[in-house]
Amino acid sequence: MKISEVLAISGKPGLFKVLASSAKNLVVESMLDGKRTSVPGSIRVSSLNDITMYTLKDDVPLKEILLKMHQKSKGAEAPSHNSTPQEIKDFVDSVITNLDHDRVYSSDLRKLVQWYNILIDQKALPFDPEDPKESEDGEEKDAAKDKSTTAKKKPEAKKKHVAHKPVAKKRASAKGATSKAGGNKATKKG
Repeated sequence: MKISEVLAISGKPGLFKVLASSAKNLVVESMLDGKRTSVPGSIRVSSLNDITMYTLKDDVPLKEILLKMHQKSKGAEAPSHNSTPQEIKDFVDSVITNLDHDRVYSSDLRKLVQWYNILIDQKALPFDPEDPKESEDGEEKDAAKDKSTTAKKKPEAKKKHVAHKPVAKKRASAKGATSKAGGNKATKKG
């Protein structure tokens, strides 16, 4: 499993696998109970690939932390997220020595340990490597889409311009009809 396929959803416990996506929603499967659900685009969703943790120097990507936890525990589970905050803190500190505890709270550490244990249960660690060719192809495809979208917009602009011409012709014929009516009035008066 690739780390980019694993999501954390705001307001929902655990982690989720992406099954399908569209412009308006995502179809995901819970890694806790296997239930599938649709998540609307209005809910905040984060890929584990995009999450980092504060350290005293630089932010560390969550992927690196999870892999270090996997190495430290030799593939076994970490302490439960229901353990005491001190136990969880001691375990995470043994993995990340310079964690910034002023900005990383015990609830964050509890969530980290819970996510790690979910990934171990799902046999998702270590993660499959991301294919650089896929991301490059995706960028090239996006660039091609942008070019085709730009090319499509130009004919639409021409269509709009063409659509205005018949309106102008109608106005000209309407003016002619008014002048005829005006001419009739003049004839009636005289």
